[in-house]
Amino acid sequence: MARRKATTEASVSHGAISDDEVEEGAIAREIYESSEDDEVEVDGQADQEEGQEPATPSKTPGRKRRIAARKKSPTPPRDLPPHEQYFYQNKPGLTKTSNNTLSSLDLLTHDEYFSILRQLKDPHAPDVKFLESLHAESFPQWAFELSQGFSTCLYGYGSKRRLLHNFATHLSSQSPDRKIAIINGYVRTLTTRDILTTLTSALPAPLSSTSGGGSANPSATPQAFLAHLSSTNTPLTVLINSIDAPPLRKPALQSLLSHLAAHPQVRLACTADSPDFPLLWDAGLRASFNFLFHDCTTFAPFAACELEVVDEVHELLGRKARRVGGKEGVAFVLRSLPENARALFRLLVGEVLVAMEEQGDNSSGGEEVAVEYRMVYNKAVEEFICSSEMAFRTLLKEFHDHQIITSHKDSIGTELLSLPFRKEELESILEELVS
Repeated sequence: MARRKATTEASVSHGAISDDEVEEGAIAREIYESSEDDEVEVDGQADQEEGQEPATPSKTPGRKRRIAARKKSPTPPRDLPPHEQYFYQNKPGLTKTSNNTLSSLDLLTHDEYFSILRQLKDPHAPDVKFLESLHAESFPQWAFELSQGFSTCLYGYGSKRRLLHNFATHLSSQSPDRKIAIINGYVRTLTTRDILTTLTSALPAPLSSTSGGGSANPSATPQAFLAHLSSTNTPLTVLINSIDAPPLRKPALQSLLSHLAAHPQVRLACTADSPDFPLLWDAGLRASFNFLFHDCTTFAPFAACELEVVDEVHELLGRKARRVGGKEGVAFVLRSLPENARALFRLLVGEVLVAMEEQGDNSSGGEEVAVEYRMVYNKAVEEFICSSEMAFRTLLKEFHDHQIITSHKDSIGTELLSLPFRKEELESILEELVS
């Protein structure tokens, strides 16, 4: 108030004042009074909260220090039950997110990983070994069940690969002349031909091939193998690791295994790792397998060969391979394409396999073996797959978009086509396309 009085007296002492100056002074005075009232009100509230009387405004000119009003807890609505009042007054605050992400972590180097792995010791290893020894006491019971025409299925948490191999050792020690074949169902490239070849190698050679009367191949078809098995009159014990693994979940392979289990000279024992493995079989397949189930929980960790951790880690780190899901991904893509696209891919797979045979490189991938673009186009026209080069290019673009084909030019500018798969995978893909 003293400052406002001094300002008025100073304005009057200067003599005459124009109307504009009077108006400007009135506006400034109004603004100053409103700000001064706000400061006094805030100071009064702060003093009342502290239990003190409002202080007299200082006569010393200068800016007054403002005190922020304290935030009060929210008042709950009326007529709320006690428990609702509690939760209303104890509402959580704003969610806080951390800036720590997996991408900010430094990956272990090759040496660091193996150094830590060598120092790692499983504290439960003695308990796991003791549990496996308890399951091993059931080996005579399982062998008796196999001799009576039943099939044995071992299920439960943990890897049962070592347990099944120990069971094979027990069977071999009881009967050294017993023929035993082990099939690893977790191998991604496993095909029907691989299974039949493995089973045929455990049996004596057919009479037609040993006598020189012919070159029959029992592993060519399931019917030929079963006929060869009946002719040899030799019992065969088949042990399957992970019968519910993705490569063995196809209905054709499960049907083949059920026919093998139903044969009177076959003794089948297998392991199952997924909780829903019984859903693989309908009533007919279940009757053919004639299973007896045993809970063989081992808590043993799965081996690296059982998990295929390389592809999973690359996918986790965002380093997906160029191909889409291997041969399963190719089969999925081809099912969504028209018939002429599948015919063209079948033609291309056949030409790449022929080129591999001519080069004699059975272990190299398809990326190192390529065929000429013009030669594939001419054969596609001859087989009425496409009628023009534009249609041929359109079909190839579908393959390029799904990353199941690659193309490049050689040193003289010839365009070459190749497939980013191994020879075994190409043979499996061609077998599925032809069947």
